[in-house]
Amino acid sequence: LFATLGMMIMAGGAELITVFLGVELMSVSLYVLAGYARTRMISNESSLKYFLLGSFASGFLLYGIALLYGSTGTTNIQAISKVLSTNGLQSPALVIGMALLVVGFGFKAALAPFHMWTPDVYEGAPAPITAFMSAGPKAAAFAAFARVFYEALPTLQGEWTAVIWAMAALTMSVGNVIALVQENIKRMLAYSSIAHAGYVLVAFLAAGELGISSILYYMLAYTFMNIGAFALITVLGGKGEERVRVRDYRGLGYRHPWAAIAMSL
Repeated sequence: LFATLGMMIMAGGAELITVFLGVELMSVSLYVLAGYARTRMISNESSLKYFLLGSFASGFLLYGIALLYGSTGTTNIQAISKVLSTNGLQSPALVIGMALLVVGFGFKAALAPFHMWTPDVYEGAPAPITAFMSAGPKAAAFAAFARVFYEALPTLQGEWTAVIWAMAALTMSVGNVIALVQENIKRMLAYSSIAHAGYVLVAFLAAGELGISSILYYMLAYTFMNIGAFALITVLGGKGEERVRVRDYRGLGYRHPWAAIAMSL
């Protein structure tokens, strides 16, 4: 519930500080959830890795907000846009602040090259928690990302479009190619979720009303499909999650035909 509240604050915040508080509330809750199976070492490792890398990402995000505040004199999203459109600021501090925000949001949305935590954390966390982490936080991160960049930094679109374009291409390529060689199904789905983040970035680049509606529509479909896949892994894997290898799903159509159909979908 705290994680969900954090996501709501993050997506709906009109102030960069409020967005950051939402990010932190969500992140701290997820660090606890990732290590929820305290008796399993892999779960503890997952939580610790997520905490350490997440702390660095939060630092990048906060420094980015600080530089934006230093350049414009405000942390209000609408006010930043107004200052930039009136004064046409193009200071190096502003561009660096924007780049740091990309890093911070890139980590939260699992975009390449800030995706390295994702497979380890998804593998170690309990399957229901992984389902939650793969859907909710990603949707919230994109909502906040789009809100800040579309509403606060539209005058800098020329600068951030090239960066986002490169990240989209890299994210799609890395996610899909590395997913092919995974033996653990949770790691495979982790890389799949990275690839999906790359597809959403393409809609992000489109900007405008069509871009925003595309992001929302895609995230809705992605959320239900991803939660469905992890729900099946939870059911088929059992309490101890014994069946997490891709080869464990061989012949599933004979043993559990309905589950196989749902997994295919």
